[in-house]
Amino acid sequence: MLLFSNSGGLFYHSREESRTIEMPFSLVNPLQVFMNYSVYKRAALVAFAALLSPWVLASSATSAITPDTSSIRMTADKQSYNLESKKYILSGRVTVAFQDMKITGNRAEVDMDEAGKPQVANFFNRPAFKRIKPSVGEDSVVGDIIKVYLAEDRYGALGNVVSHIATVAADPFLIRSDVQEFDNKNKVVSASGNVKVDYKGSQAFSSLANVRMKPDGKAERVIFSGGAKIKQENSVINGDRITVMVDSGNMIAEHNVTTNVDLKEEAAASPKPATPVAMAKPRKVIITSDYQQYDKSSDIMIASGHVKIIYDDYVAVGPKATFKLKGNDLDRIFLTGRPTITEPGRVITADKITITTNPKNFDAVGNVKVNFKSAKPSQPAASSPAGKGAGAASGGGKSLPSDDSSDY
Repeated sequence: MLLFSNSGGLFYHSREESRTIEMPFSLVNPLQVFMNYSVYKRAALVAFAALLSPWVLASSATSAITPDTSSIRMTADKQSYNLESKKYILSGRVTVAFQDMKITGNRAEVDMDEAGKPQVANFFNRPAFKRIKPSVGEDSVVGDIIKVYLAEDRYGALGNVVSHIATVAADPFLIRSDVQEFDNKNKVVSASGNVKVDYKGSQAFSSLANVRMKPDGKAERVIFSGGAKIKQENSVINGDRITVMVDSGNMIAEHNVTTNVDLKEEAAASPKPATPVAMAKPRKVIITSDYQQYDKSSDIMIASGHVKIIYDDYVAVGPKATFKLKGNDLDRIFLTGRPTITEPGRVITADKITITTNPKNFDAVGNVKVNFKSAKPSQPAASSPAGKGAGAASGGGKSLPSDDSSDY
């Protein structure tokens, strides 16, 4: 019966139980050819095996199957072999050790090839997987079902999967999802279905996630897709696809990107102690665009393609914006490419617009055009604030110096 199919039918479980033979000893492969004969010959073979190896039939709580003692060891309270499906069935305190991997649980099925060698091991009833690499770390995986390809360096887990991966980065990844697959040959870890990743104080959510690793086994980048969201200390980023570079901490968000930034609270300027009235309300900046890229080393984020910025009563739009962060807070916003900013009472278009958050202000320079929204149609629309020329405009009550072109 097919329980789950993913990537070409990764998880398959057959419940065929016909002709199951109890084998409480390890001399299975040499006798398999003869097991299709009569009951009498089977009994004779068992007796013959007992004469040659009387200790094999000794009563024990745990028996061992060792088809290849150099690489695989399997133990369980009870073992049986199904001739037609070529499966070992293990139950009760099951342990399978293979290379640097160890899986424990209470039920497992091991598929054999025509030569009698183990190929695929399926573990049921929420087993635990561990992989230990000296001087690197330990990876652990828990899921409702775990499937290990013994002939390949590949394994997967299905159902409420929780993996704690210490080997891919300096700080451990904690991944939760419906399905996870680990392909060490191609250096890829994949997660799908209700994916949640915890890493260094950040949380990521998506439908799909891929961890691409470098040849040394360390993570190079993590790609989240299908409604991706990343929550950090004071920001939330949403996009169709978000890529995080693990070493640098740089981030790229693509398609339908929205970033919400909570600015730090600022006390109102007053000699009196701060009161609920004197405290400014928490401020938020909402940024939408087609593309956003964050460079951690310079603390700069760039947004491009249909950029829209909402900051209190400011609404700015344009083709490109650069965000300068300071002390893990948004400090200044530079808009270029003839942006427009709208505030109560007027709309301003210029070659460049700079918005500051502390204090809240903006400055427009370069071929500035101002459209005043007035209840009096007769009021001249071309009037400018006192002291301002035709080439610049500002908001918030304080004029800002023009920034050097390097800021843009």
